[in-house]
Amino acid sequence: MPGTLCLTFDDLFVDNWCAARPVFQMHDAKVTFCVSHLHEATKSQIHGLHQLQDDGHEIGFHTRTHPRLGAYLQRHGLDHWLRHEIDEGIAEHRNLGLPARSFACPFHGSTTETRKALANRFDVIRTDGPRSVDPLNPGKRIYVAQPKDKCFANLGFADAQHKAFPGWAHQVRLLDLIAETGGKAVFVGHDIRPKKAGPGFYSTQKQLGRLLSAARDRDITLAPLKASGPWPRTAAS
Repeated sequence: MPGTLCLTFDDLFVDNWCAARPVFQMHDAKVTFCVSHLHEATKSQIHGLHQLQDDGHEIGFHTRTHPRLGAYLQRHGLDHWLRHEIDEGIAEHRNLGLPARSFACPFHGSTTETRKALANRFDVIRTDGPRSVDPLNPGKRIYVAQPKDKCFANLGFADAQHKAFPGWAHQVRLLDLIAETGGKAVFVGHDIRPKKAGPGFYSTQKQLGRLLSAARDRDITLAPLKASGPWPRTAAS
């Protein structure tokens, strides 16, 4: 089995995500868009999210207003965070026909308590960022079984323009490792721009196409977080 790559794109860059639909279609790629600030979305953006969902992509959840977890918990506490940042946002998503079954932690922040609470609400939870990958053992973030706590740490970047992006050669090594392992790995991204346009966390459409093509060349399946297929067994958390 050549493995599965779950590309995730955060926040509310709906117009640019929709503009990249032909790139995803060309490579038969399905991904997860992890949305925050849905209560501020325009009618056009909401329509775009439904278009992406109709294409087979997943619309996941990324909290209601994208706060930094540590500061929020210190000021307001866990119950307030769950009520205002999680449950209110879930209701908004589902009222618009967006299932919100996958969750991406903003700024990759989580605690034992938040992960436990989130596991009662979501099927998949995306946690630690790619900058914390152990360079001596990146394969630890390629999953061959569903973790009991439902938590998946990011292996790599879907943002080629991210200031911490380690380069294409590193990206290829990660894809080779996914193919060799036959497991599931998660890459995190944000915006998808038509072309290079200054600083920010994004990939261009051309850079995205290069990543999708390289994954396909290795027979890696490109699937959303929630819909990436059955697991052979359940792993220890």
